[in-house]
Amino acid sequence: MRFRFKEFRVYQDGKEFCLFCRSNIKEHILAIDRGLADQIQRALNSILLNIAEGSADNSDAEFARFLGISIRSVYETVAGFDIAAQYDYIDQNLNTEIEEKAHNLVKQLASFRNKLRSQATGE
Repeated sequence: MRFRFKEFRVYQDGKEFCLFCRSNIKEHILAIDRGLADQIQRALNSILLNIAEGSADNSDAEFARFLGISIRSVYETVAGFDIAAQYDYIDQNLNTEIEEKAHNLVKQLASFRNKLRSQATGE
């Protein structure tokens, strides 16, 4: 059995985003604020896990719903790093870099979601 989500570009790019963020959590946040680090890591996991879970269903509409959850998890990740910047755990340049990467990932997820929605409605 092949897992089709592994072939999606958005999944591959999501993995890169998650690795980048996790390395920065480990380097800058984990030793200072384990609670915040854990929360951001849960949000990061949710990005990828919802892409995978949504791809298992045969319904494009349902898959689009899971991609929406992934988008919200990207937003949660950005908020977590924004809090880290506010507390001076990370500098503003790193926070901006994370936001830019997150913005690109959200654009991909939203585009994929919109394509699935249009397929589901037959447009």
